[in-house]
Amino acid sequence: MSPVGKRNKKPQRGSKKPQRGSRKTYTKKMMSRIITVALIDMQLPFVLAFLGKTNIAETLGGLIVTEIIGVFLVYCAKSFFETREAEKNRIAEGQAEQQVEETEESEDIT
Repeated sequence: MSPVGKRNKKPQRGSKKPQRGSRKTYTKKMMSRIITVALIDMQLPFVLAFLGKTNIAETLGGLIVTEIIGVFLVYCAKSFFETREAEKNRIAEGQAEQQVEETEESEDIT
């Protein structure tokens, strides 16, 4: 193959990593809203304690912390599995393209 032919070769689609975080997805927006509300809610137990309702303040504080941790763990798990699937698909696509190129090259030789 001549050097001119190599310049016209298409770039491999699977070789470039997908850009993550460049756009806000629905889940990211909801996660930020939930965390914002939870952080605002974290101030309520202090207000209740200041007003003398310590039992309610302790219970409410514990529930809010549990909410934040739960939402965070679910989001992390979802993100992990989505990323893993995207990487599997990217690798499979790259392998399929490589096989097509090898087939084309072997047909060119014969």
